[in-house]
Amino acid sequence: MEAYMTQIACPVHSPELVKNVSCHLNRTSLGASSYSAEFSLTEDVSDAKGIYVFSIKRGSTLTNYTAMDIEYCEALASLQKQFLLKMIADELRRVSNFPLQCPFKRNKRYFINGFTINSKLIPSYVPELKFLSDCNIFVKKRKVLQLTIHGRVIRSRSGR
Repeated sequence: MEAYMTQIACPVHSPELVKNVSCHLNRTSLGASSYSAEFSLTEDVSDAKGIYVFSIKRGSTLTNYTAMDIEYCEALASLQKQFLLKMIADELRRVSNFPLQCPFKRNKRYFINGFTINSKLIPSYVPELKFLSDCNIFVKKRKVLQLTIHGRVIRSRSGR
């Protein structure tokens, strides 16, 4: 199985707190994709919370595979027990400069550079599907940033 990201969006809902935001997909000649993003903050942030929803689309049906509230400061410092979150956290540690504990510092450029989906971790029995990864980030109970990624899982062309 191979997983590809096909579209990304990162709308800012509180430009007075989050600035210099960008996100984009990086395509390779083989069609695989990774994404990169960056942002900075106008103040130190110690209370980042969020809602993360990972949905699967088969045909015209969209089903939430997982939906959870996340305390990002706790998540940065802990080992994740949920498989999907652990996969995301391990890759973020590899390709970003996010701190291992809060606060996120003001005027520091935080980045994710080349986040990929490790297709080897996708079980072979997973059917071809489309997915939607939607992460809403809140500070002081105010929605500040969203990261939405669309993608798909397909059978490997190489027959691995």
